[in-house]
Amino acid sequence: MIVCRSDELPPGGMRTVDRNGVPIVVVRSAAGSLHSVRGTCAHQGADLGQGRLTWLIESERPGCYQLSRDGEILRCPWHGFEYDVVSGRCISDPSLRLRTYVVAESDGFVRLEDM
Repeated sequence: MIVCRSDELPPGGMRTVDRNGVPIVVVRSAAGSLHSVRGTCAHQGADLGQGRLTWLIESERPGCYQLSRDGEILRCPWHGFEYDVVSGRCISDPSLRLRTYVVAESDGFVRLEDM
């Protein structure tokens, strides 16, 4: 399934597509890698396509924070639950997980692979 032309999904961008009634969010991280997850929050069902791509905030000790993985964390617009778009796992509650899908780029298009 064609999601969009490659140039329509810039680094840090995301797009939601409907696949047989299932919303799927396709993202391109700041580094340019493509990922896709089910577009419904596992917490209370919010539309993740209305969420925001952000960084992972890490800390080795109190008061010392660093940002990493730019554009690989998807934040829910309702309650702020954050999901790793690579694995689908929720950052704060690993028991919550989104289904991930295979997405690829070829011939100038971003495509979701067949399920």
